[in-house]
Amino acid sequence: MDSIKTNTCQFSEKEKIIIEAARKRFAHFGYSKVSMEEIAVDVDLGKASLYYYFPTKENLYQAVLSKEQNGFIKEIEGLIASKISAGEKLVEFVNMRIIYFKRFLNLGTLSLHAFMDSKSFYTKLFLNFEDQELILIDRIISEGQSNGEFEKKLDSKTATVLLHVLHGLRIRVSRGIKELEVSDEAIRQLQTEMNIAIRIFIKGISK
Repeated sequence: MDSIKTNTCQFSEKEKIIIEAARKRFAHFGYSKVSMEEIAVDVDLGKASLYYYFPTKENLYQAVLSKEQNGFIKEIEGLIASKISAGEKLVEFVNMRIIYFKRFLNLGTLSLHAFMDSKSFYTKLFLNFEDQELILIDRIISEGQSNGEFEKKLDSKTATVLLHVLHGLRIRVSRGIKELEVSDEAIRQLQTEMNIAIRIFIKGISK
């Protein structure tokens, strides 16, 4: 079984305080409307001192995203360790993933569009995150195979196909974002479609 290679940037206590202050500001105002000066005031630092820890706002935002991603991975690790069936774990994984998506949107929609640009500095961060997601899905499927819940013989790309389907549904919603926040109705529609997709998937691989 593959192991997770987590994004384990070791932050100092001061950096953790800065990252949390920045997360709150980004979540409340959006990435584009937050200045480094405001964050410096929040953590009682001079502007020059803040730039010592994070040379640019993009560096700081990337650290915030990394922290969010690591938190999500830990939550899924807890889900995998739970006693529910593998099929239920896949359903819960999808719903937890939607919650994570909403958190990401709250940190600034403009950055969502930047992420979708292949030249964006976010690309490497999210590609690594997708690799971790793939390992998690594969672990759940392997568990279902071991306990007789899922078919023993499945294509090696099964987990990849599921992840691509989920990405496709998410991107469809992402491309429809025109304002600084996505509507609750769009999120509900995404959740409905993802739940339909995962239940079809589970039925297809079940014995």
